[in-house]
Amino acid sequence: MRKYPYYIPANKVYKPWITVSIGYKKTHKITPAPITALIDSGADVCFCSKDIASFLGISEKNKQKVVFTTANRSPLPTFLEVLTLYTGGRNYDCSFYISDKLPTETPIILGQLGFFDHHRVTFDLENKEIEITYNSDN
Repeated sequence: MRKYPYYIPANKVYKPWITVSIGYKKTHKITPAPITALIDSGADVCFCSKDIASFLGISEKNKQKVVFTTANRSPLPTFLEVLTLYTGGRNYDCSFYISDKLPTETPIILGQLGFFDHHRVTFDLENKEIEITYNSDN
């Protein structure tokens, strides 16, 4: 189990952000610095920005396109790639949907399939912390 503080961006609203790294086995590249990721229980899947995917050497060529609908009903065009998620001293393969339409402040979104199915997450806003227990810790 690990505890992470909530982040407080400029607008003073606490955000469940943690830092992660992302790798791509086909190119043996890993992001050189930690990346801010939003833990989003309302997201069905995990998302990664196209900028990060480009750095890792991922090509959109010959990938099946999948379009999601966001909470505000905007289309979110993506393509699927399996990446390695590094967080909390552990790593595992995780399916990410790559998009160039993610907000710049949250280039990684950790959703139900890929994150919550590997972890138990407790949001404790009163104490301003997020507790993450990895399934193998149970």
